[in-house]
Amino acid sequence: MTIDAKNFVFPVYIEEDVLNYIKKLCIKNELEIFGYLIGNILKWKEIIYVVIEYQLYISGAVHSHKYSTTQIEGTAGKYEKKFQKLKSKKNNEDLRIVGWWHSHPDFGCFLSSTDVDTQRFFFPESYQVALVVDPIKKYYKFFSLDNNSENGYKPISFAIISRK
Repeated sequence: MTIDAKNFVFPVYIEEDVLNYIKKLCIKNELEIFGYLIGNILKWKEIIYVVIEYQLYISGAVHSHKYSTTQIEGTAGKYEKKFQKLKSKKNNEDLRIVGWWHSHPDFGCFLSSTDVDTQRFFFPESYQVALVVDPIKKYYKFFSLDNNSENGYKPISFAIISRK
């Protein structure tokens, strides 16, 4: 299959500084951690894509041996407050929560059934994505929901925006 480069749009663009900061946070934590992806929803020739410009992270991951996952302390209210503060600080009311990120330390990059449920419940919009980072294997990948796949999600392509 040949891609027409001049008419190709990645579903996700992420600022290099944001990605590097998320990877750094993940490396520093042995347990799974979680945050929001913040950016804008854009459209080009009827193709919708997102540009991730910021991330929000609230520390407080607590390991759960019962589920072999991490439970995140804090409420959605804490994130909402921090998100509203970011919008105000950046003077940008168009900023949106375009997805979430979390780590899978030495588990690989995939969405678990819990992750798929999280995506469906909290990030159900077609433009909302999940970024999974494995800081041990030094790998990361974006995903979106896909009702046609057996596991309920699919990997999606992305591009990194470098401002240097």
